[in-house]
Amino acid sequence: MSKYINVFEKYVSTCPSCGEQSFHIVEFSYKTPFFDEILIISGRCVKCGYRFFDVFNVKEHEPVRFILKVEKLVDLNSLVVRSQTGTILIPELGIAIEPGILASPYITTVEGVLYKVLDVLEVYREEDKEAYTRTKRAIKEAIEGKVKFTFILEDPFGNSLLIPKRRESLEVIRLKGYKESKKNNN
Repeated sequence: MSKYINVFEKYVSTCPSCGEQSFHIVEFSYKTPFFDEILIISGRCVKCGYRFFDVFNVKEHEPVRFILKVEKLVDLNSLVVRSQTGTILIPELGIAIEPGILASPYITTVEGVLYKVLDVLEVYREEDKEAYTRTKRAIKEAIEGKVKFTFILEDPFGNSLLIPKRRESLEVIRLKGYKESKKNNN
């Protein structure tokens, strides 16, 4: 394929949704320009359309927090690789995307995350129209570059990545002791 992608395995398995032997899975590694090698597992059922996708670091990593200052339009094009264990926070917009059992990993941009939030926001349109309108307007202004904001991506397993368009806009914090403090708080 390319010098960055190495396909490990392709196989067909039982679909977890429809139970048919029609779930096509591809496992491949991808060498990222900034953050080592990641493993991507992608599956799709040709019968029912069910999809699965996950991203893992090949090497074990420390817990990490990426803090991106979105101050220019180009920052919206920064690449976001969110694993199932990643949390996204945008404090200025009141956005928190938490990991969970059904959390979907994805590869998108900061702008793509904002559009995903707009899609989810539609579900709450009728519940609180005032909050819906206010939040939707704030997100659209952020997408248009009218609002500066902080985009935080945190992952206790180091499986998420944020690749900025401008290096100076990103701060990376290694969270030593994060797993231990979470364990002690539970």
